[in-house]
Amino acid sequence: MEEPHPKPMGTIAVLLIFALLIVVLWGSAYLILLLRGGMQ
Repeated sequence: MEEPHPKPMGTIAVLLIFALLIVVLWGSAYLILLLRGGMQ
């Protein structure tokens, strides 16, 4: 479990996936609010 310098590409990939997941979750929640008429 010894990693002096983790690969930057792996970190970037994880960050991209994490950001994409957040965008998808927020987007779906926002769409549900719009469809329910939450925005007046």
